[in-house]
Amino acid sequence: MIELLIHQWKEKVRSPYWQKSIWLNIVLGIIGVYVMLNIVFIGFFADFILLKVFPDTDVVQSFTRILFYYFAFDLIFRFFAQQIPALSVQPYLTLPIPKSKLLHYPLIKSFSSFINVVALLLILPFFGKVICTTFPPMFCLCWIITVLSFIATNNFLNFSLKKYFSKRPLLILFLLVIVGLIIYLDINKSVSFSGYFSADLLSISRAPFLVVIPLTIATLSYYIGYNMLKKNAYIEDIQTNQHLNTSSLSFLSHYGEIGNLMRTEIKMILRNKRPKSLMYVTVIFFAYGFIFYQEKNINNYVILIFTGFFLTSIFAIQYGQFSFSWESSFFDSYLANKIAPFNYLKSKYLLFAFTSLFGFVVTLPYALISYKIGFINAAMLLYNIGISSVVLLYICTWNTSRIDLGRSQFMNYQGTGVTQFLSIIPIAGFPIIVYLLFKYFGVPEYSIYALGLIGLIAIVFNKYMLQLLTRQFIKRRYKMALGFRQI
Repeated sequence: MIELLIHQWKEKVRSPYWQKSIWLNIVLGIIGVYVMLNIVFIGFFADFILLKVFPDTDVVQSFTRILFYYFAFDLIFRFFAQQIPALSVQPYLTLPIPKSKLLHYPLIKSFSSFINVVALLLILPFFGKVICTTFPPMFCLCWIITVLSFIATNNFLNFSLKKYFSKRPLLILFLLVIVGLIIYLDINKSVSFSGYFSADLLSISRAPFLVVIPLTIATLSYYIGYNMLKKNAYIEDIQTNQHLNTSSLSFLSHYGEIGNLMRTEIKMILRNKRPKSLMYVTVIFFAYGFIFYQEKNINNYVILIFTGFFLTSIFAIQYGQFSFSWESSFFDSYLANKIAPFNYLKSKYLLFAFTSLFGFVVTLPYALISYKIGFINAAMLLYNIGISSVVLLYICTWNTSRIDLGRSQFMNYQGTGVTQFLSIIPIAGFPIIVYLLFKYFGVPEYSIYALGLIGLIAIVFNKYMLQLLTRQFIKRRYKMALGFRQI
């Protein structure tokens, strides 16, 4: 097992991408160290922070109650962000190594996940400063074993959730609703789940024989994760499932070349790790409305416009930032085949429009909070379809960075450059400029009508705008192809 870990480390540092991006890795390493030092700082001074926030509650009890929320969000975040290191063992399948050892490898290697490191850096300083100096040694030992068991449970449970829910995407929404409902009931003090969690954790710490319970749960989660990996360790099964999941898109072929291009791109999203993980991550952002759509912000048009802009196009913009780069591995095939550039760009435009429309429909229930939200979101939908889509595609014609579709989205900066950062500035800044302009004349509410009208006019004249975009694409396509060939 140690040999496997050493081999994987050598594979990482010897890879062309690592060598090519050595300075980027150094910068990211410095940022990572800075972030970890901040987490250690928060953990070390958590007692002072908790005393200010909850002055009438015991510090240890407050901390254990917050751990309930931490582990709930940790489980959801792991599902969308934590990468399962299963693909890296494929070269060993032809060697005389027991398959069971190969399946244990990703489970053990997952301990080195950045998410686990963050948990330890946050909890251990508080444990050493407060728990160890306040309670007897046996209590301290039981407390830390219980907490580490919960971290391990979330870590191993993530394997099962990824494998199970990836085949049943609708259940992801069910899981988010359940977790959100539990947290909502706890915050409203209808059912004190965090209180029960804190009381149980402290009870286990006071009774050493009860430590068997969290250790058993962690062991069981490891066993379930191992069996889930074992059942899904056959490549032919994965290929069959992928074929079944995308066969229903055949109706798009009835819409000619544009429909076939859209079908190909949707298949690419559903069949590859990085675009698919991006799709899952955007589900979390739909809940951001609960943070911004509060009573104090209902009359704040800047917040409502900014939130409506992102909620109605969260996936479209994040995915659209890397337009053309997603297809870098087979971009030459588009140039070699007789595919009309106008149809190629229009397929991307329509995909942007449909994903924006989906985002609008999903966030439509926020209009129950205030009619202004639904009205502003509708205007921003028109703006995003008419303006944001074309501007983003135009900027993306300058993309020349290759993207590996098989890598995870989390902590992956491949293909990220100045273009991605600059692309957001004009499309997100223009609505704010329009609002400030109307505010200067004393009619800020009319900015919503203006943005909706601008978007609607752009949609009506989208053919002309796409023709201008096609000329830019034809001018840049061979430079883009040259950049995509660089590995």
